[in-house]
Amino acid sequence: MSASSSVAELLRHLPEGGTLWVRGLGRSMWPLLRSGDAVQVLRCGAEAVAPGDLAVLLRADGGLTAHLVTGAAPVRTASLLGREDPSAELLGRVVRIRTRGLVLPVPELARPLLRAVQRLGSTAFRSPALRGARRLARAWGTSSWTRPGRARWLGALTVRPLLRGEEEALLVFAGHHLPRAAGELGPGLAGGTGWAVGVFDPVGRLRGFAFADGGAEGSARVRWLVVAPVAQRLGVGGALLRELAREASARGQVELRAELPSGDTRLLRLFRARGFREEAPGAAGKGWVLPLEKGPAPLHRPEG
Repeated sequence: MSASSSVAELLRHLPEGGTLWVRGLGRSMWPLLRSGDAVQVLRCGAEAVAPGDLAVLLRADGGLTAHLVTGAAPVRTASLLGREDPSAELLGRVVRIRTRGLVLPVPELARPLLRAVQRLGSTAFRSPALRGARRLARAWGTSSWTRPGRARWLGALTVRPLLRGEEEALLVFAGHHLPRAAGELGPGLAGGTGWAVGVFDPVGRLRGFAFADGGAEGSARVRWLVVAPVAQRLGVGGALLRELAREASARGQVELRAELPSGDTRLLRLFRARGFREEAPGAAGKGWVLPLEKGPAPLHRPEG
């Protein structure tokens, strides 16, 4: 049973009016909710929620979602900046948020404001002009033009395996930058089948990670390589792969494999620079391998 389904069962068995604190991952409600924030859920039925409320629902895939209510009878919900969700089972209403060490109430008086913010945000999200502006801003923010300034702002970065107790920081980071990765990381870390290396800034904040799990006959597989936008094009991706290969070799693995999309030329350059070679050239998404018997290959140039 997954963590989400376990929490869902707890909420289902709460009596009406009972409450439960739930920790969340993801950024669909940012900036109202950050990945890693906790919400206090009041168990209630559909008659107790109204447009503008923050509701917790159980999706068809078994995951939990905390989204804004956009309509009643039946209950409809949406992310802060996106489209309405498919129908889901209502489990309760959020009455408090724990963020940055503070516990903040979510009063019913906030309904009109939150609903207005959601309408404005979803309209802006669908605007072609604003979406184009966001893409340009993102491209500029991670370009080589901003690299010197970002490097100075981040300071000296440290790449190392994650220590015991840092799993939560990894899940929160993954939940914000690549939510679908968080669902795989939890079981892999808990079961001891996978390992992660991270890149940290001088104050200990995680800025990127790589995750791999061991396979049959000493063949490990790269599952995730994620770098925060502010740390991209600073050599972080290559450094993470180098450390991941070193850790795999220390664990007795003889090779490191990866499945790469053929259309992502930047990612392909990065893995080639780290010594990965395509076993079956031309086969989309298959066959990239790095032998580890003689240690990881040197990093030729920063591509992260």
